[in-house]
Amino acid sequence: MAERIKYIDKESNNLDDNLIGLEDVDYLEYSKDYEIVKSKEFKQWLLALKPKDVRDKEISQQALYKIKSNIQSGKPLNLKVKLIKILIKLYKINKRP
Repeated sequence: MAERIKYIDKESNNLDDNLIGLEDVDYLEYSKDYEIVKSKEFKQWLLALKPKDVRDKEISQQALYKIKSNIQSGKPLNLKVKLIKILIKLYKINKRP
């Protein structure tokens, strides 16, 4: 039985080159983002966001409200949605040590 599932998306076309270090390891970044989206810490961070915190990223109050509503109702966040990608980048910037 598998201990953990890793997703490999279309960005990993050149697996041989990635594995021997000739190219950046794109598929690892995707799996890290997937783990972030599933994490309780990320969801709590999103729930604490206020519209003024993301206004400069062109995220509307309505979009933020919908994301928060989805989290509160237990719906999974879709990593392929542009808004989620933006929020992950913002989260990474804010959570740097």
